[in-house]
Amino acid sequence: MRAADGRFGVASIRFNAASRRSASSSGVLMSAEPPIIYDFDPRNLPPELLRAVGLVVAASARTEAIVQTLIGGLLQIDEIEAIALSAHMSAPLRDQIARSLMEINAVSPSLVHEVDALLDVIGEAARRRNAIVHNSFVQNPDTGQILSLREAARGSLRVELKPVTVEEIEQEAALIYESGMALYEFMTLYEIFPHDRTRSVGLPLKRGKKARESLVKGALQKR
Repeated sequence: MRAADGRFGVASIRFNAASRRSASSSGVLMSAEPPIIYDFDPRNLPPELLRAVGLVVAASARTEAIVQTLIGGLLQIDEIEAIALSAHMSAPLRDQIARSLMEINAVSPSLVHEVDALLDVIGEAARRRNAIVHNSFVQNPDTGQILSLREAARGSLRVELKPVTVEEIEQEAALIYESGMALYEFMTLYEIFPHDRTRSVGLPLKRGKKARESLVKGALQKR
């Protein structure tokens, strides 16, 4: 495989039937026909595809925010504290904390199992999101076909060149969004939400490294 931006495939990588090419020792996929030079430039992708990918990202952000809200509700803290606590948590960490807090606070085991199932769906939706967002899209300049170049190296190297459509990506975006809304409906049913903050948020302080060093230096000079 040769890319328009200069990238070359590796001879040992196996592609599925979608590529319809076999790797030669030179690293360029060969066949009886001239090799296809795929376009890796995302600026050349169809606007409707870029819109669909953006919808996946936006839906994921909304679903992650709902899990963040669940954590705040289970801890019975206010909405601002919930953001401060979990804003920089990874998605897997949020998932594990939400499950642990639900187990601690649930009034019945059935509710724990229900949340586990809802979070399982969100986890699968996140994996599908990653397959879209963390892999390159390439375009066949001759046919306009869009393919996703999916790369993995967990124990062994695997590369797949898979055709994708706008409709498929939009369906994944819908799944991601609906997985979050299903959890939100559960939270609404059992009123699991952070409470409203009753006092104002303090103004940001000068707490950078230089500010701290200045305070330490001043404290040492007073001794």
